[in-house]
Amino acid sequence: MSTTEKLSILKRKRTTLRTAITKLSTKLNDSNCTQADIEFNAERLQIKPNELTLSDDEIHDFLNDQEYGEDIIECEKYSENGHLLLFSSKKKANTSAAILPCSRIGSSATSDGIHYASPPNVTVNLPTVNINTFYGEIEEFHSFWERFENCIDKNESLSQIDKHVFLRGYLDAKAKRLVDGISITADTYTMTKEILKTKYGNKDKIIQAHLDYLENLTPIKDLSPSALNELYMDCNRRLQALNALGEKTQSYGRILAPKILRAFPHEICRNWIVYAKRENLAESDITKLMKFLSEEVEGTINANNIKGSLVPSYPLKSSLENFNVHSRPIRKDKKNFSFLPFL
Repeated sequence: MSTTEKLSILKRKRTTLRTAITKLSTKLNDSNCTQADIEFNAERLQIKPNELTLSDDEIHDFLNDQEYGEDIIECEKYSENGHLLLFSSKKKANTSAAILPCSRIGSSATSDGIHYASPPNVTVNLPTVNINTFYGEIEEFHSFWERFENCIDKNESLSQIDKHVFLRGYLDAKAKRLVDGISITADTYTMTKEILKTKYGNKDKIIQAHLDYLENLTPIKDLSPSALNELYMDCNRRLQALNALGEKTQSYGRILAPKILRAFPHEICRNWIVYAKRENLAESDITKLMKFLSEEVEGTINANNIKGSLVPSYPLKSSLENFNVHSRPIRKDKKNFSFLPFL
């Protein structure tokens, strides 16, 4: 049998598996589905994601680099959908079982003929927690692992292999390649966790990654309100992450405040200096600075909405010239005035 024929057979097999998962999804979402049907379909779905992963791996052995790059994107979408469907089906099955009549739950007779009911299980409908895919960026690991650990790893209703399947489904890029050679079994789940935590869970390295990012911010080029808001949110998120890791970001003010401020347009920088002097604040007070930036960005967005204009409020050329970004060398006959007096 030729390679082309083998690849064709494997792809047909994969299509069959994907179709089966889609059909199970339809059945599980049927409002008329009984408790027995839910449990049966959830049990059938249990093995499908693993079978699909193995099928993908067999196909990838026959693909070149370009074909693999294109196919893996589609595979990840199906894989993630399969894992999420599996998780939802188990949650639905557990919820349905928890609301059965009390006469069917934990009632047992004693020698005196009296029936004593065991304490009923309390089911609470919790909001869905979104666990973002982890790509191997060390500064994202703490947030990823905190969510995964609370939602999946500490979930006693999930088996070890279920947890392992979910973990591998949330990994991509560098993180995925790190553990690609490990088989997905209950016995290897703990080892996989330790490899990830050893590689990405070093607290000092995570802190340094956040600090490096903030120290190397460059002035924003897209001055639209949405871009300003994204810049602010990213800076604030990293500062909050440092606080969560036990770092007192206020003590980094003299270093980080000017680095953060220079990433914003000239007008916002000028407004901060005027505001700090008027309120008798230290220009390196990073807590006050972030609050000020929040109000400035919010004001820019509101003003833009009122005017109904998408034109940036701050001139791009002016802001870049003030920070000498990608500009020509300063001539010696011109005076160089320092903009941020963080001394």
